[in-house]
Amino acid sequence: MKEGNTHAMMSSFNRIGTVWAGGCYELLTDVLRNEWGFTGMVITDYNTNKYMYADQMIRAGGDLNLMQDKQPSQTGDIVTASHRSALRRAAKNILYTVANSNAMNGMGEGIQYRYAMPYWKMILFGVDAMAVLLLILWGSHIRKKAA
Repeated sequence: MKEGNTHAMMSSFNRIGTVWAGGCYELLTDVLRNEWGFTGMVITDYNTNKYMYADQMIRAGGDLNLMQDKQPSQTGDIVTASHRSALRRAAKNILYTVANSNAMNGMGEGIQYRYAMPYWKMILFGVDAMAVLLLILWGSHIRKKAA
């Protein structure tokens, strides 16, 4: 993780003892972040089981949860202050990962951006121009024959 300069991790589907790995505070916060110094984001494996709670994941140190349920907690209750704090930390980790990814590659002081047309578009425009030119030449040839 340190040698590869990793900015994103995926927590596993399995359990560590009786705790889901994606909701294990000791794994995601104590070991991964505090001991190993990981600063990026952690995403869960696809969440299909009833034991994989989004609230548990966010409080344990996970940042993104691959699931279909939109409720922030197991019961769907109102979000608490501690949950908001965990959501802010997760948002920071996600934004840190995006800011240090290829999505932001080249952004920096003195960088000038310009639009560069892809090669395939240039080839396509060239083919279209040739087709139009050939149609014009053919039309003028037919017109000369008719006259």
